[in-house]
Amino acid sequence: MLKLPGLIDPHVHVREPGQTHKEDWDTATQAALAGGVTTILGMPNTKPPIFDNSTLDLALNAAKQKARCDYGQYVGAGPDNAATLPTLASKAAGLKMYLDSTFGELRLDDMTLWMPHFEKYPKEYPVVLHSESRTMAAGILFAAIYDHPVHIAHISLKEEILLIKAAKERGIKVTCEVCPHHLFLTKSSPSGRGQGEGERDGPSLRPQVF
Repeated sequence: MLKLPGLIDPHVHVREPGQTHKEDWDTATQAALAGGVTTILGMPNTKPPIFDNSTLDLALNAAKQKARCDYGQYVGAGPDNAATLPTLASKAAGLKMYLDSTFGELRLDDMTLWMPHFEKYPKEYPVVLHSESRTMAAGILFAAIYDHPVHIAHISLKEEILLIKAAKERGIKVTCEVCPHHLFLTKSSPSGRGQGEGERDGPSLRPQVF
C-alpha cells in the first residue's frame, strides 16, 4: 500500500455563491476527501464574483458552515479594485487574475489593468494567472518587471511549458499547474474538445502543481 499525506488542491471551482446546483462547499469538500485531498482553494469567478470584502466574507462564511476539510478562497482581480484588494490579502488564498476568457466581471482585457494589481498586491501573497500562450508570456514579463511571484493555472500547451522552464532557469519566480487530462488527452482524442474556464477541472480531475 502506498501512503501519501493529505493533498492540497489549489484550483477548485466550488460554484458557491450563485451556482450551488452545480457544486457547493459541502459537495466539493466531500469529493476532495474521497480523493485524498484535505485542503482546497476556491476560485473567485462565481456569481457574484469574489472581488471585494463583502463577497469574500460571503464565500468564507459559506465555507465555514459547510466545508468538511481545510479550505481557502481566492479573491478576484477586477478592472477597478486594485486599491482595495491588498487589505484582503491576509484572509484570501491569493489573488486570481483572469487575463483570458472567463464569465462574469473579472476579465482584465487591457494590460494597463494588470499593472496596479502587480504594483499593489503584497509580494508575500500568491498571484495566480489564468492566462494562455501570449497572455501567459506577458504575465511572466510582468512577474519579472515587478519582481512578484506568479503561479500559472492549467497549463496545456508545449510552448507554455517551454517558456515557463526558460523563465525559471533565469530566476523569474513562476510556478505552474497542469490537469491530468492536459497530460493524457490531445485534440485528436475521441473525447478531446475545447474547454473553457471552469470546465477544465472538476472533483475527479485535480491539478498537479510544479
